[in-house]
Parts: sequence; C-alpha cells; structure tokens
Amino acid sequence: MTRYAIFPYLLLGPMMLSGQTPRPAFEVVSVKATEGSPRNSGFRRASPGALNATNVTVRMLIEYAYDVRDDQISGGPAWLDSERYEVVAKPPDSPEGGTGAQVVRLRTQSLLADRFHLVLRHETKEMPVLVLTVVKNGPKGLKPSTAASTDYVTNGHHLDCQRVSMETFSKFLAGQTSHSVTDKTGIAGDFDFTLDWTPDGGVNAPADGGAAAPQFPPFFMALQEQLGLRLDQQKGPVEVLVVERAERPEAN
Repeated sequence: MTRYAIFPYLLLGPMMLSGQTPRPAFEVVSVKATEGSPRNSGFRRASPGALNATNVTVRMLIEYAYDVRDDQISGGPAWLDSERYEVVAKPPDSPEGGTGAQVVRLRTQSLLADRFHLVLRHETKEMPVLVLTVVKNGPKGLKPSTAASTDYVTNGHHLDCQRVSMETFSKFLAGQTSHSVTDKTGIAGDFDFTLDWTPDGGVNAPADGGAAAPQFPPFFMALQEQLGLRLDQQKGPVEVLVVERAERPEAN
C-alpha cells in the first residue's frame, strides 16, 4: 500500500532574490549513482529533518522538493528521467527552522541547486484541469470524522481516508489523474470515507492472494456512484517548472 503524507501546497522559487532569507540546507549530503537494478524506489522513513531517497531520479527529487506532479515539470536533459541515485542527507545538529516536512523540502531544493546545479524557472501554461463538483443527489458516503489526524492510504484500487477535507481529497485526485484538481464542491469539514475502483485495463488484485476481488467500476464512475462526486475537465492555468540547467553530481 502507498501512504501519503499530507502537506500544504508549496511552490517556491529555485533561487533566492537579493535581501531574502537563504533556504535552509542539509549539513551532510551523500549522493551516489544507484548500482544494479533494485526493485524498490522512493523515499524511505528517516530521522526528523533528514532525507533518505533510494533509486530515485532527479525528476522525482524535483517533484518532492517543490511539491509538484510529473506533468508540472518540463525541459532538461533526458538523464533526469533515466539515471537513478541514492541520496542521504542529514540536517545540522541544531537545525534552524525545525525538522518539519516543509523544511526538508526546502533543504532538498538547496541540495538540488548545490549538487546538481539545478536552475528552474516558473511558467504558467494553459493545460487540461479537473474540477471536483457534487452530482445530483450527492454527496454520499462521507462520514463526519472521528479520527485524530489526517491520513489516506491507497493500494491502487482501494482508498481509505481519515479526517480528509475536500481540499485534501483534491490533492489525492490530482495524483491519481495527473491533472490539477480544483475543489468546487462547497463541502466544508473533515470526513472518513472509502473508495473502491477497478484500475484502467485490469481487474482488481486479489486481497489475499486467493480469488479475484469483486469487480468495481472504473475510477471516475466509482467516484460518482460511491461518493456522489464528479470530475469535469476544463482548460485552466497551471504553474509549471522548466528546467533550464542541470548537471550530473560528483559522487561522494
């Protein structure tokens, strides 16, 4: 299963302007090319304020550091998507600004600038976007939350949400659909709910390795049938990051 941490949307410039406070940085950084063909790829749990990424591309690091999706990154050399790295970074002993997730993202921005000489620019492009609305006789399946904190877990065809607002749900939908999603449901509050669907082009995976799981509708239809919500496509402005420069790092 994939567990998503909940972070507010954060998009900061790759370079600090004159007079601005410098971004926080890691104190110790190790960047090495991935050897062999490991199965696992992604960001491992690390001590507070640290970064531990295994078998990741630079594009994945940019996505994490700037809290954007793959479709919001353009340009750059082809190796940003093909070459993979092991990155371990530790904060100072007395980290200024704390050890929260947003600080780690800012430090990762500094890492990308220092070790990969990454230079980005911001652009706004007209792209397909999705709007989340309520269908007739909706919404449904949304239970006032009793959970202590916000969390959602998915395995690719089942979603379990706890204390999730429609704004937060829109962020999950953006990752699921690879499009920007705007919440226009008008639904306030935090809810507990689930969603089951059949991934495109396949049946649901068996839950226990036995018989195939019940057949559920495709994602967009499941959204309407189970939650009384729908996604409508429009054209709208989307912030993108354009890679102007990137260099392979020296291993250490």
